[in-house]
This record gives sequence, C-alpha cells and structure tokens, in this order.
Amino acid sequence: MTNLRTAISWSNDKTYLFYDDDTYDRYDSVTGLREDSGLGIDRWEGLPGSPDAFVWWGAGKAFAFTGGDYRRYDDPSDRVDPGYPLAIGPRWPGLPTGADGGPDWRTGLDAAVNWGNGKLYLFKGSSYVRYDITADRVDPGYPVKIADRWTGVFPANLDAVAYPGGRYAYFFRGGQYQRFDLDADQVDASGPLDAAFRFAPTPSGAVAPARLLTLTQANRLMADLIRRGKLTLKSPVFVDGPTGIVSPTPTQRVVVSPPSFDGIRYTNQIAPASTIIDNLDQCMLIALYRLTRWINSSSPDVGELFHLGIGHGGPNLKDCHNQGRALDLSGIVGELDGVTFTRLVQRDWGDLPRTPGKFRINPATDPLAYGLFSTAFRFATFECEATAIGAANKWPMPEIGGSGFVIYPDYTGPAALVNAHQNHVHMQIGVTVLP
Repeated sequence: MTNLRTAISWSNDKTYLFYDDDTYDRYDSVTGLREDSGLGIDRWEGLPGSPDAFVWWGAGKAFAFTGGDYRRYDDPSDRVDPGYPLAIGPRWPGLPTGADGGPDWRTGLDAAVNWGNGKLYLFKGSSYVRYDITADRVDPGYPVKIADRWTGVFPANLDAVAYPGGRYAYFFRGGQYQRFDLDADQVDASGPLDAAFRFAPTPSGAVAPARLLTLTQANRLMADLIRRGKLTLKSPVFVDGPTGIVSPTPTQRVVVSPPSFDGIRYTNQIAPASTIIDNLDQCMLIALYRLTRWINSSSPDVGELFHLGIGHGGPNLKDCHNQGRALDLSGIVGELDGVTFTRLVQRDWGDLPRTPGKFRINPATDPLAYGLFSTAFRFATFECEATAIGAANKWPMPEIGGSGFVIYPDYTGPAALVNAHQNHVHMQIGVTVLP
C-alpha cells in the first residue's frame, strides 16, 4: 500500500500530495479536485525522493525536509537551489534538541505547514512548534502538545498538513484526513483519503503574494472575506450572484466601513474619527487583511493599526496612494500581559539615534517595538513590492537598513525619502506612479 508522506500548497493554486513510492498527486486548490496522480518525483529537480515534510516559505521559496537534512526549492527556476542539502540543526534555530528527554527535532520532522500569517507550524510526534518567519526562529514557549491547542486534530504522528489558504486546512494520518476550520478553530469534517477526497474550493491567489494578484483574484478573495465576516463594504454595495460576486467589479475601488479587518481597526491619525477606508484598490485590500493576520499571529494582542494615509496623499492623482495601492503605517496599539501599549513609528523608531545601515531599535531595550515593526517590515517585503515591481521581485527580500520599495526610518535610499519616512512605514502594490 502506498502511504502519504507529505503535502504542500503552492502559490500557483495547486496542492501536492507526495507518497512514499516517490510519486505525487496534483490538486487544483480552486476547484478542490485532483487533476493528476502517480506523477514522478523527478519532475521536482533536485529532490531525491518524496520529502518527509515540505513547506512553502514565501518570496518564491519552499523547504523540503528529509531525515536530518533540508533543501530549499526555488519556484522561479523550478529546482532545488545550489548548495543543498544542509543539516537542519544549525540553520533552524530553536528546534528542540532532546536535552529535556524529548525527541531531537534536528533529526527530522513529521509535517510542516505555512499558516499564511508569518508563521510556520512544524510537527513531530505528539508536539509542534511555531516558527516565526520574521525572527527566523522557533517562538518562545514551544514545543506544545498537539492535543492542547488543535481542537479535534490527530494527537500525534501526522503524515502531512496542507493549507491552501482561505478558511480550511487539512491534516492527514494513516490514510485519513481531517478538515480544520480556521474560523471556528476546530476540525469540522473527516474521512478516508481515497479517490473521492477533495479539498474545499479556495479562491485563486490565496497563497500568492498580494503584489502578484490580478484584479479578478483580489475581487474573489475579497468576496470570500466578506462572506466570512472578516470585513464589510460601504460602497459599492456587495452583491452575491449565483456564480459569484456581482458587485463590486474587479476594477472598482471600494470603501471599507467600519475600517476594520477581522476585528483589527485601521485608524487614520490625521482624521482619527473617520469610520471608513475609501478609494481602496482591491489588491491593497487583501494586503491590509493579511497584515492584520501577520501582526496579530502571536503575543502581543494587537487591536489597532495607525496610519497616515490609505487611498489618498499628495497632489499627483496617478501615484500609488491616490490610486488606493499604498499604506503608510504609523503605529500599533494592543495589549501585553493585561497592559495596553502604543508603539509609534516616529516616537519609538524615527526619533531614536540613528546608525546608518542599522536597525536602530534595540531588541534588549524595547523588544515590543522591535518585534512589531520588524514583523510589519517583513510582511511588506513578502506581500508588497520589495526589490522591484510584481514578478520582478527577487530573493532575497531586503533587510532593515537597506533600500527598495518598502520605505521606513532606517531606509538607505535617497535622502529625501529617508527624511520623509521617519514617522511611518510605506508599503505599496504596483508601480509608484502610473505613466
């Protein structure tokens, strides 16, 4: 009998299930249906066989784990990058070493999944760890028992986990699957992994970065969020039809009211009483929603994001702000250990003494600001324009202290841009100014 070994959802709207006979099945994440089966692993250049775990990282990269080694797979070139395999231990900080009597995770993983919020979940035996993409290490407080946090999920020895984006993720073990409802935070369906298995349909682009979405993809992703109660539109009125969204059309800019995504409010510091985000491009809308997921994916609890403009700014009607394709993030408000906090880009970053080319926030002095603002920056480089525009963005994504299309207090581009961005982090979708 052929057993499932791992699974991964890719940014091309496909989900792949790999088996221990070095074959794989390809599913269309949009329809949920299997497209092809029994394909050979040789189509994945550089993989020696079906991995034990395979996880999408973002920015065009995925990581395949086999035993105590891993390989980095490059999406644009469709092959393993040169220089691999490498040992897991030295390059995945924070993985349990077995010093406490538990298993040594450096010898291999059971399963891994990207949760779409800046976090990976890695599983071994009866436990899991949460890996933070921004900090590039396991979060404090892990490992944790699967049974303690994942309601209804197989409690140990997973074969695979897949998250095609949207509402549902899938856990696999021993020829069975479980569908996990992210909105309800629990398993809502299960059954055999057989020829009748299918994924719930997921809108196209659910794993792709916001910068690469077409207007039609963004429109359908927005409709899914509205149906799930993640946001509401004031204008145009949202109208569902028998085959999908009727209004607004993909090319229309929209008005979100209240100015919140899944309970996290965007407050305009220039007009704090405003109850709308207007003139909003739908691709940028998806980016705004995804930012709330990244910034609130772990402690502290974030409830509000300050900004200095979304959909407006400057006299040029063709620039990215006036086209509804940019955000100037200026602060973050939330609660940590029962105490309310506010961190402002100007006060807690831009006003600090500057060392050129360095991230001036000291993690030892203000770990909260360091973590929040570095996460916002990393999100922007993954989801918005980073090194170029659209598909021209190339790995590696910029680090704080460099340049690019994300502009912030420690930016090292032209002096005029540096001086104008001491009080906010600028992120955009598409070109800066239309021709």
